[in-house]
Amino acid sequence: MKKILALITFLLFLLLLWYSYSKYQNCCGDDTNKVEQVISPTPAVKESTVTKKEHPLVYNWNSGEAITNNLWDAKRKEILAGIADGKILKITGPYFKEEGKEMGVTRAKAAFAKLNSNIDSKRVEYASKLVDYYDGAKTNSFAGTDFNWLIRNDNITEVDNKALIYFPSNSTKKLSNANIINYLKDVAKSLKGNDKKIELSGHSDSRGNDAKNKVLALKRANSIKNELINLGVAPDRISTVSFGEEKPIATNNTKAGQQKNRRVELEIK
Repeated sequence: MKKILALITFLLFLLLLWYSYSKYQNCCGDDTNKVEQVISPTPAVKESTVTKKEHPLVYNWNSGEAITNNLWDAKRKEILAGIADGKILKITGPYFKEEGKEMGVTRAKAAFAKLNSNIDSKRVEYASKLVDYYDGAKTNSFAGTDFNWLIRNDNITEVDNKALIYFPSNSTKKLSNANIINYLKDVAKSLKGNDKKIELSGHSDSRGNDAKNKVLALKRANSIKNELINLGVAPDRISTVSFGEEKPIATNNTKAGQQKNRRVELEIK
C-alpha cells in the first residue's frame, strides 16, 4: 500500500513539475522571440530643405542638368514677364566648392535653355554663386538659381545690388530722360512698407583737381537724393558720400572710360 502511495505521489510531483514548466514557457519563454522581433526605427535621413516638390527648378550633385516639374510653367511665365527694352537677364547658378565654380555657370545656362524663349543670347548674362554644403547634398536635389532682370542702357547700369547712374562731363544735374526718371520711381516704390535705406556715392573722372572733383561728385549724389525726396522718400533714409576720382571703374585715358567714371552709385540696404 505504501508503495502505491509513493508512486502516486511521485507521479503527482512530475505532473506538477510539467505544469509549472509549461506555464513558464507561455508567460516568459516567448519573451526571447519578442526581443528578437523588435525592429529599431530607422534614423530619419536629413534631407535638403530644397526638394523637387518645393521648387520648380533643381539640380543633382555634380550634374549640370536642370530638372523641372509642374511648377516650372508658372515660374517660367513669371520670369519672361519681366522682359523689357534696355534690360538683360542675369541667371546665377548654384555650386558647391567640391563641384567647382564653372558648374554654377553650366547650371545657369541649362536654366536658360529651360525657358524655351526667343530671348537674344546677347541679352543674357551667366554667373555662379557658392553655396554651403549640407548633409544630403549629394543624394537630394537642390535649387538656388537666381533670375534677375537688370537695366543696361546709356544712362543706367545695374550690377548685382547696385545701380550706376551716369552724368555728362562737368555736370551735377541728373540726366533728364525717361530711363533715369522711371528707374528712380521704381526705387521709391520699392522702399514702401519696409525700413530699407539708400546709399548714394558720387564719383568723377580724373580730369581737374582732386578737391573740385570731390565737390562735383558730392553734388551729383545730392542731385539724385533730391529727386528721390521729391518722389516721397524720407531724407533720413538716404545717405550720400563722395569719392571724387578715387574709385574709377574704367580707364580715364578714353572718353568712354571717363563717361563710366562720372557716376553715382545707388545701393539699397
